[in-house]
Parts: sequence; C-alpha cells; structure tokens
Amino acid sequence: MTDLSVLVPVYNEERRGKEFLQRLVDFVDVHLKDSELLLVNDGSSDGTLDMLRTLGKGKDFVKIISYQKNRGKAFAVKEGVLAAKGSKVIFIDADGSIPPEEIPRMRQLLDKYEVVVGNRAHRESIIDQPLTRETLGRLFNLYARLLFNTRVSDHLCGFKGFRLPVARHLFSKLVSDRWVFDVELFYRIRRERFSLVDMPIRWVHKAGSKIRMFDPLKMFVQLLWLRLRV
Repeated sequence: MTDLSVLVPVYNEERRGKEFLQRLVDFVDVHLKDSELLLVNDGSSDGTLDMLRTLGKGKDFVKIISYQKNRGKAFAVKEGVLAAKGSKVIFIDADGSIPPEEIPRMRQLLDKYEVVVGNRAHRESIIDQPLTRETLGRLFNLYARLLFNTRVSDHLCGFKGFRLPVARHLFSKLVSDRWVFDVELFYRIRRERFSLVDMPIRWVHKAGSKIRMFDPLKMFVQLLWLRLRV
C-alpha cells in the first residue's frame, strides 16, 4: 500500500483545469514519490478525458477512472476512494483554487487525526475571494450548522483528507451524489466521533465556477431534503 492517494474529481475541465492538473502531476512526481494520483472523469462531455490521458502518459503513478454519465462530485470522489491504495486519501478540486503545496501539510496532519479539512474561514487562512461569494458562503455554512449541528465553519471547501478506512466507511453511507455531500460528511463524522481538525489554507477564487445564479437556492432546498433523509 502506498502512503497517499491524491484524487481529483474532474468534470468538463478541458480548458480551465489543464494548467492546474499539469502542475499537480508535476508536484506529485517530484515531491510525493510514495503517492498515487487518481483523476476521476465524471462523465465529461468535452475533451477532458483525452486531456487526462495526455497528462498521465508515461506516469505510472497517475490512474484515470472514467465513466460516461455525469453522476456528481460525491459519486466521483467515492469512486476514487474505492480505488485508492494509499493509507491516506486526500481529494482536491480541479479548478486550481488550492495549490498542490498544501497537500504535504494535510498528509502530515493525518498522522494525528482521522479527518483533516481545509477551512477558508480559519483566521490563519489566506483567501482571495469576491465579497458576494464570501457572503453566500457564510449564509450557507450558517444554515448547514443550524440544520445539522455540525459546528463547522466551512463545509464546501474542496480540500479534505481522510485515513483510508475512515473514508471508505463514510462514503459507503452517503445518500448525496452532488454538491451538498460535504455537509452530510460532516454530519456523519460528528455522529460517529471521528477525530477531525481544521487546517488553514491558501485559496484563490478561480473564474468559471460551475455554480450558477440559482444554484445556492437549490442547495438550500437540497440541504433541507437531505436533513429529512438522514
């Protein structure tokens, strides 16, 4: 078993994600020698799969998982978790908002904690984010805390790490396939009393987000429905 599996859920990132994913492949190759990189193509409809194959060509540590139908971020991360061979697993968003240099710090914290989560609201985090996105994020996190009693200040940061048995246990129970799965994860982490720590991060907003105008409203409704289900 390798020490670390880094997994990236990827959906229609042929243009926006190429630069970051190349940077990530190079970083893992040089700085994370005992690791594997899992790129999960979540049913992309553009040239993302060809781009991933090009990035992974000649790199034995790069593994590509792909399926035809878009199933959502939670499903993509779950597929990566099930395929992971590392004793620790970290997932990171493909948009490049979080630099690869943050990965070794998270891996080190996983020696002490079962779950480590990037927290943009941490007082030591260095964040570059538009005010409107920051305000929506605060409202969403407050709503999630009230519904699920998670005591978490940043549910949706796309940078989380787990010890592999914990990740497989949590994702085997998920009922969410898409955006709100992060909130369900925190709910289950709290209920099952896994040790968790917040990690301050560097985070830069990237243009081209897949969150549209009315998506926050949909997410609020989905959270309420999720609370009724779990």
